[in-house]
Amino acid sequence: MVHGSLWKANRERLLSIAEEEGIDTLVVVGRSNIIYATGIRDPSGYLILSRNCPPKLLVPLLDYYRILDQAEKDFEVYAFYRGGEEGVKAGVPKRYLLSGSIVESITTLAGECGGKVGVDAAYGGYTLVKDLLSKGDYSDASRLFSKARRVKSPGEIELVKKAAEIAEEAFTRIMNSLVEGVSEAEIASLLALEMRKRGAWGEAFPTIVAFYANSALPHHSPGQTRLGVEGPVLIDWGAIYWGYRSDMTRTMWWGSTTTDQFQRILESVEEAVNAALDVLGPGVVAAEVDNAARVVLDKKGLARYFVHGLGHGVGVDIHEEPYLRPGSKHELEPGMIVTIEPGVYLPGLFGVRIEHLALVTPSGFQLLTRLPSLIP
Repeated sequence: MVHGSLWKANRERLLSIAEEEGIDTLVVVGRSNIIYATGIRDPSGYLILSRNCPPKLLVPLLDYYRILDQAEKDFEVYAFYRGGEEGVKAGVPKRYLLSGSIVESITTLAGECGGKVGVDAAYGGYTLVKDLLSKGDYSDASRLFSKARRVKSPGEIELVKKAAEIAEEAFTRIMNSLVEGVSEAEIASLLALEMRKRGAWGEAFPTIVAFYANSALPHHSPGQTRLGVEGPVLIDWGAIYWGYRSDMTRTMWWGSTTTDQFQRILESVEEAVNAALDVLGPGVVAAEVDNAARVVLDKKGLARYFVHGLGHGVGVDIHEEPYLRPGSKHELEPGMIVTIEPGVYLPGLFGVRIEHLALVTPSGFQLLTRLPSLIP
C-alpha cells in the first residue's frame, strides 16, 4: 500500500498519546481520523485501534470489498448491515459478517482488545457517540486526536507539499481560461478537473471563484456571473493528495488597467501577509501572528473589513488546530502547517484575500505555496 509506513506511524502516535492518558483502546468514528490512521480513500464505518489486537475496520456491507482492497494486510475488516438491509445475501466470510446493532458490534470487538476505551466523540454522530459513552469504560478522547494531528511528520508534510504543487499547477493551467464570457462556475469546474488530472483525490473544499462584487463575500459559491468588463477576480482553492489537503487564495485584476483603490488594498493585504510571516515561528502564540497582520490593516483604516481569523491548521481536514485568530492561545511548534490569509472585503464593491500555506520550522517557517502573492 502506498505510504503504508506513514499510516503505521500515525497509528503509533495515536496509541502512544492514548497510553499517556490511560487509554488502552481507541474507537475511531470520525472520517478524517480514519483517513489519518489508515490512508483509506473515502472510508466508511468505524475503526478500532489497540496494541492488544489487530486494527479492526467495521464497514457497511456494500463497502466491504472496496475497503478490504485498500486496508493493510494486518487489518481485520468486518461487514455490517445498514438499517433495513438484513435480508441481503452477503458474499462475506461468515466470521467477518456482523449481526445486531452497530453499537453492540463496536463494543464487542473493542472488548476483545480490552482496557479503557476512548472515542473521538467530537467527530462522530450524536446518537452513536452518546450510546458508546454510556458504557462504563468509555470516555471522550477527542483532544487526543487533535493533539496527534496538529504537528505533522515529515511524511505528512511531503503529502501537503504535493497537494499544494498539484493545486498550483492546475491554477497555472486554467489562467488562459479567464476570458470574456466565462463564468465563475466554469472556472471552478476547470480547476477541479485539472487537479484530478494531476493525481488529486479531489478538491480540498468547494472551490471559491468570485468575480467583481462577489469577491467581497469570503465564502462565495461560484455561480453564473461572467467576465465582461474589467474587474477583480478572487480564487480560493486546494487539492487533496492521499488524504492531505492544500489551501491558497489569490486575487487579481482581470483587464488591462486596474483602479487605484484596488491596487492600494491589494498592496495593503500583501503587506499584512508579510507582517504575519515576520512573526511566524516556533514558540509564538497564534494570536500574535493574527495581530501582526491586523495592526498593518488597522493603520491603513482597513481593519474593520478584515472579518475572519488570519489562518488555521491544514492536514487531513481543511480546518484543524492550530487556529490563528484573536484570543487563540495555541503555541506554534515545528511541524505545524498553517494558512496565512488576511483579507479586506468592501461590501458591494470587491474583496481582496491573499493566502499562503506555511510550515513552522525550528528556525522560523517555510512557504509551501510557490505562487507569488501578486498575480499579474
